[in-house]
Amino acid sequence: MANYHPNDELLMQFSAGQLPNALGIMIACHLESCIECNKKTRLYDSVGGELLNLSPPVKVSENALRTILTRIEEPPAEKSSAPSNERVKNMPRPLSRFVPEDFENLPWKGFTRSIQEYLLPISDEKLTAKLYKIAAGTELPEHTHKGNEFTLVMEGSFSDKAGYYHPGDFILSDTETIHQPKATMKQDCICFAVLDAPLKMTGFFGRMLNPFL
Repeated sequence: MANYHPNDELLMQFSAGQLPNALGIMIACHLESCIECNKKTRLYDSVGGELLNLSPPVKVSENALRTILTRIEEPPAEKSSAPSNERVKNMPRPLSRFVPEDFENLPWKGFTRSIQEYLLPISDEKLTAKLYKIAAGTELPEHTHKGNEFTLVMEGSFSDKAGYYHPGDFILSDTETIHQPKATMKQDCICFAVLDAPLKMTGFFGRMLNPFL
């Protein structure tokens, strides 16, 4: 059960379909296991439906019906080669179609074996989406953020001076955040992260990495 959740503004934007793909997929992953946020989004969906009912009707083009019927009669598109949920185990369904393997078999990359990452194909020119794997007991260099970083814990857990985070927890870090996340000793920690700006290392050795981030 998650202890940390997206704020109401993010949930309302998700309900209205206003979030960028990467962030919308992250919220959908959180909703898959969070009863509390599911209740909120259903309420926002209902409110949105009522607002649509109150909106004045919009005139559509005369050939709109013909266009829809033509599309219905088109042959179905070829099936996607994306992996099925059965192949990608322990993966939320909204994310599984974008990840070719389970966490254990992904081609992780990084400066060390203790801290690695996998770039997700849902990244775009504004947002970078990654999976991070932090080896059990490993502490990241102290850092802050040049913008916002949205994090969803997928497996394992980690802690910083603000608290402990477990699978399903959603954490927002920003330019005011200075922390040094550490994976617990029991298990590697895997997180889904979406960033709108790079990290900024603050420790002595970490600052030497800033030009490469």
